[in-house]
This record gives sequence, structure tokens and C-alpha cells, in this order.
Amino acid sequence: MPSSNDQIDEVYRIVYVSTATSSLELDELKALERVASRNNAELGVTGLLTYCDNKFMQFLEGEQADVEEIFSVIKRDSRHYSIDILRQGMIPYRQFVGWSMRYADIHDIHESKGYVYDKLFDVQAEVTSILDHATESLKLLLAFKNSCPNLI
Repeated sequence: MPSSNDQIDEVYRIVYVSTATSSLELDELKALERVASRNNAELGVTGLLTYCDNKFMQFLEGEQADVEEIFSVIKRDSRHYSIDILRQGMIPYRQFVGWSMRYADIHDIHESKGYVYDKLFDVQAEVTSILDHATESLKLLLAFKNSCPNLI
């Protein structure tokens, strides 16, 4: 448990899903990751992007104004439509520290192992609210993965 001197810095988060206008190959997803990573780094926004069966799921986190600025650009991107916000608001910590944007292959999302799981649960403080948000994020990712009909 953190001591009374430990500080938890809340960040603003948006989690959304959308539909791609056309199917994307891995090289296109990696190019998208590079551009998003560069743009997000300029504003101190971090996050995760995954893709399956022409659907995106993305997590964005950081200062509220910066996340909303990035998200306003994302909403105008012609590569996708039907943007549905799943979660929006403050969370007690940054879940994707060091990932200005990381593309995670849908096959790399697991219930109890792997680099996405490790990142979500890589917290020093065993604060219930932090663990609750990590668990919720993992459940969202697993639900997204399980909704992929063509997953091999």
C-alpha cells in the first residue's frame, strides 16, 4: 500500500471503438502507430491501439485538453467511422506509461500474461482503484478480442 506521502496523479482517459473504412495490413497498422506515437509524444499522451476484423479499439490517456485535442483529430480521420466511446473520464494513474502509442496485435492480448497484461498491472502501489481500472481495461480488451469472429 502506498504511504501517505505517495501521490497518485490522475489522468484523463478515452477508450473508443470504431470501424475501419477498409481492411488494414500489419504494415499499415505499424505506420499508423508511428504517426500516432509521434503526435501523441508532442502532447504527452500515451495509449494503446488494437485492431481486429476491421475494428479499432484505442486507449488514450493524459491531460484532458491534450487527450481531447488528439481525439478531435482522430474523429475526423477518414480511415474509420462509427466511433463509439466506451469509457471517458479520470483514472487514478497512467496505464500505458512509456507508450506514446503502442499497437498491440489482438493475439497478444491475454487474460493473465503477455506484454499488454504486464503493462496494465505494472503498478508499484497496490491501490484498489488502480487495480480496478487495470482489470476493467483488460476486460474491455478481452471483450474486444472475443468479439472478433475471424480470430484464428
